[in-house]
Amino acid sequence: MTKKNVIRSFLTAAYIFLMITSGCIPEDSLQWSEDGSKGIYSKKGALYLVDGKTGALTKIADKETTTNWPAISPDGTQFAYGAAVKADNFDKALNQLPPAEVEIIKSNAEILKQKILIEGLKDGNLPFIGESRDSFNEQHAGWVKRYLIEKADAQFAQKIGPQLTNKIKDEKLGYYQLVLASTADPNNKKILATSGQQLWRPQFSPDSKLIAYVTDRINGKIFEAGFDLHVVSLKEKTPAAFVAPAIAIGYEFRPDSRAIAYLEPENKNFKDNKIVPGSLFEKILIDPNGKFLVNFENNSYTCSGASKAYAGVVYYSWMKVAYAKDSRVFFSSSKLSLPSSKLDADTGSVFCCDTLTGAISDILPQIAIDFTQGNYHLFELSADCRKMILPGKHNTLGIYILGPDIESSKILVDSNEGFADDAPPKIAAGWKGDNQISCLVSEKSHYLTADPNTPHKRKEIVILDTEGKLVQILSKNWPDELLEF
Repeated sequence: MTKKNVIRSFLTAAYIFLMITSGCIPEDSLQWSEDGSKGIYSKKGALYLVDGKTGALTKIADKETTTNWPAISPDGTQFAYGAAVKADNFDKALNQLPPAEVEIIKSNAEILKQKILIEGLKDGNLPFIGESRDSFNEQHAGWVKRYLIEKADAQFAQKIGPQLTNKIKDEKLGYYQLVLASTADPNNKKILATSGQQLWRPQFSPDSKLIAYVTDRINGKIFEAGFDLHVVSLKEKTPAAFVAPAIAIGYEFRPDSRAIAYLEPENKNFKDNKIVPGSLFEKILIDPNGKFLVNFENNSYTCSGASKAYAGVVYYSWMKVAYAKDSRVFFSSSKLSLPSSKLDADTGSVFCCDTLTGAISDILPQIAIDFTQGNYHLFELSADCRKMILPGKHNTLGIYILGPDIESSKILVDSNEGFADDAPPKIAAGWKGDNQISCLVSEKSHYLTADPNTPHKRKEIVILDTEGKLVQILSKNWPDELLEF
């Protein structure tokens, strides 16, 4: 085995460990405005605005009509989410998609057509689009097949046959829209962007002049291929601009709103699916005059700002970035040193990069890493950048204090009150204002009952202070179906 292959084998082992120990992000979410006065709750695709004082809910969207992880603006006046739209009329739906995406659909449909003309059908079905079934995701494959059928001439339609034609037309097809609305008037909605790929996890810039979001990538499985990053300006009239390909889900705007940080793989094709080295990048979005930096080329808008790599990482699609306010960037990554042996156990951690000096440090002690059980990528940094929420296995929860007050770190929900068999939390804990935390607790939690042998009637979302004292049972008046986990 060559020296290069030995190193790659150890890195591959690290990547496999990272995939096993790091869960994905929870499907449901609760996000807060900067002061905690307003929140947005997502449960199985249904959306609700939440009053931070009373817990009162205002329904925005029905179940399974939106994508994961909506956002609320820092000042609480706006919210954004990905809406799932059924393509009832193919031509009308196709016209909603970005021109560059339509060109890719047309191109792959023509490739598929030529493949069929040469090779014929495969067991009564269309052949794969690309080299294998996993070359493109199901959403893109659906658009390509449907385009092929809808635009087929009489001769080609006869080759496909009416049975297969009707089968493809009956398959579900849809697109996604980035929706912006006011919390004061939720029904007054504005469509900011559209995509044939799932569009999700929007985020407002600190000044609320930009919204970033990610879409699934057409080539490869979502778990392996990462996400494409886009940004749309609420101030300028240009359409959404493409920023970077294949990034990890946990991107973040810089505190001055002029740049965005993300983790990007070295190889965007993911043909190996074994080990993907990557980097922590920062890309400039706004020039010194406040102008959104975009170019129009190849039928699409692209962010033209300069980018800079600050750190090398072992890339994983669920990793996260968080800015501090003093030129530091926190990020999650696999933790591996070289030289290494097969006896060395790799773990993940949260690291801090000083963007002025380039210095990188591992900020979590081993006891904190052990507590997270692979959920370190769901860390949440407080507004003052001195405290960090760390979720553990079975919906346990800790708060880690950075700096000289590290001894004040504590576990807020321990294993005796944990629940569920899977490692990732059912809903990620988050900061509500500067010094309060929202989290889901079990029926036997001491926040709900004095006697664990006499459990509360259901799980609840509670508000705690940083000392672990109960402030409020936020969800006490919520319907049961919103708390079924």
